[in-house]
Amino acid sequence: MLKKVIKSIKDGTFFKKVNKKIRSIYYKRLTKKSNIKLVNNQVMFITFQGDYTCNSKAICDYILKNKLNYKIIWVIRSEKENDIKQFPHGIKVVSRDSNEFYYEYKRSKFIFDNSTNFAYMNLFKREGQIVIQTWHGSMGFKRIDPSSVSDKDWLEKAISSANADDYIITNSKFEENVFRGSYWPKTEFLKVGHPRNDILFNKNNEFLNYDKKIRKMYNIKKDTKICLYAPTFRNSDSISCYDLDYNRLHEALVKRFSGDWVILVRYHFRLKNTKIPKKYENTVINVTNYPDMQELLCVTDFGITDYSSWICDYVITKRPGFLYTTDIEKYIDTERGFYHTLDYYPFPICKNNDELYNKIINFDDKKYLKDVNSFLRKVNCYEKGDASKKVVDKMNKLIK
Repeated sequence: MLKKVIKSIKDGTFFKKVNKKIRSIYYKRLTKKSNIKLVNNQVMFITFQGDYTCNSKAICDYILKNKLNYKIIWVIRSEKENDIKQFPHGIKVVSRDSNEFYYEYKRSKFIFDNSTNFAYMNLFKREGQIVIQTWHGSMGFKRIDPSSVSDKDWLEKAISSANADDYIITNSKFEENVFRGSYWPKTEFLKVGHPRNDILFNKNNEFLNYDKKIRKMYNIKKDTKICLYAPTFRNSDSISCYDLDYNRLHEALVKRFSGDWVILVRYHFRLKNTKIPKKYENTVINVTNYPDMQELLCVTDFGITDYSSWICDYVITKRPGFLYTTDIEKYIDTERGFYHTLDYYPFPICKNNDELYNKIINFDDKKYLKDVNSFLRKVNCYEKGDASKKVVDKMNKLIK
């Protein structure tokens, strides 16, 4: 610990952190004592990523597209202060711990959170404010209940943050049971589906715009099919589990589905500096820094993950989704654990490259579709593609 402090003093980060903490305490006291009025149509979005993404982005897009009378405040991380081009016109961007942030927070009627930011930022809820939790997973594999958490600091903040939530958005009976059994035993559900998944239902103009944008950004031809590999992180620093043979994967995709294929790889944001082996540079495109996962899912024809919950969003499209689980036994023993064994889900499970190759070659699309439909009924999924509208309708009612 002492070594870290000495190092931070030498590189200057120590004093920046101290200054940031002092400013944080000062502005919180300032806003707590001040007579700032609550603005009924002001809504603030706080995400753990800080980027314009996830459920909050979908709700913002709906408000802007329909020119609704809401003032939108988006909170970014201080290190991303120069990265505001991603935000559309009509959104006010403020940096965490700034004077402006605390002032706008105090004025906001609605606060949206997609994680435990409320507690990590040491926020207090004033009378009349409404906190809506969107979370960031979906019918996933990994447990989030207290028994699965080893980090006591995170656990304490998760419980504290959940206590501030007035509503939590859900998309299925499965999720309701997960939330009730973890941090939200009494929080009111908004049973509307996930706003971020609205774009996965229809190939409308919005969908086509994402397709054009992504293909242009990564120089992918119009008729080229897209395979997305996006694994989750591990608590250890080892990356040996990410040993996908992209050449064999490409060969299997062409052989089973024909046509031209490109493979996109999106590592977890904690692994954003992970490099793809040089031997695959001509086969694979690294899209880890692409901010919005749902936009990538729009254009994905074939999805692969290990234990990341995005594939339980992707399942709504009913396109092929596979699990590549090289370290399944170790993961179960050392990580958070699962709600169900993986065969509860409709995705083919592959423990090595040989199994992945063979199961792609022998993929039965009719059986897969049957399994997907059975899974969606089993979890009682109520996604319909209109979640953003329903959330805003609820806000309108709460204002009145």
